Amino acid sequence: MYNSIIDNNKKNMQKCLNIFIDKINILSSNRLSPHLLNNIFLKLNNKLILINHISSIIVENYSTLKVTPFDSTILKNIEKSIVLSNLDVTTKIIGDSIYVNIPPITEFRKIKILKNIKIEAELNKISIRNIRRKTNNKIKFFFKKKQISEDQEKKLYNLIQKQTILYISHIKDFLKKKEKELFN
Repeated sequence: MYNSIIDNNKKNMQKCLNIFIDKINILSSNRLSPHLLNNIFLKLNNKLILINHISSIIVENYSTLKVTPFDSTILKNIEKSIVLSNLDVTTKIIGDSIYVNIPPITEFRKIKILKNIKIEAELNKISIRNIRRKTNNKIKFFFKKKQISEDQEKKLYNLIQKQTILYISHIKDFLKKKEKELFN
């Protein structure tokens, strides 16, 4: 049980870090790719569905993606999801397709991208801390049920805190790396 608590905590924190890295790589990408829209969801029939599962996404030209939904009745909903995704893009519906225009990378846009990256970093630090809190609550529960000793409880708290510090430092390091990439 002792190892399962630590492993489970580590797995959850790693998953959070991986999601953060994927999202930041997409936000700070200098190239246009259909992967830019990979993490955008649409609420359909009370389910969240990735828009790349319900539409085709192709590169139209150097600054435009063409999104064609398989069902044209959800065209407006997909456009709304793209606009609300915080990717700093503009959309235009022409016929049964949505054209997503990505503005060129200017100094102002770089600053805006960096601001969005910093917001994502803070949100993910909070997620890491929430994972720590949930794990600490499990440890308290096990201690109250006398499934672990007081020494084990303290060791677990310390290990979980070390993992939290490690993953938050990974987020900070990745943020610094992306900042250098953007402005060099």
